[in-house]
Amino acid sequence: MPRPVFLAALLALTAGAALADNFGNIDLRSVESQQLCMERAHQALVILAAENGSDNPDITQGSWSTFGWDFPPRAMDISIICPDIDGVTYPFATGHTTGDGNDPGDMIERLAEIFNKL
Repeated sequence: MPRPVFLAALLALTAGAALADNFGNIDLRSVESQQLCMERAHQALVILAAENGSDNPDITQGSWSTFGWDFPPRAMDISIICPDIDGVTYPFATGHTTGDGNDPGDMIERLAEIFNKL
């Protein structure tokens, strides 16, 4: 699939917050570079964890993705990816929780607010 078509399909699937089966996805604002995206991703996860009572969050980073593990209060796992497509970085985040009534929607939306203000 050509990259512009793939990107259009990907953005259509992730536009706004989409929730299903204890997953929450949200499109974040594009940023100037992957490096800046990765810095914001890490910083946003640290802030989100602190707001929920964790001063030592479990965060790992790859070359273009950042992961947060077992974030309180819902033990939510979060991934923020920072794909660079034709020189523009289009980040988005996914949160995953387990168990009934454990919807990640509000936390993933709060993460987006934090990320987009940085």
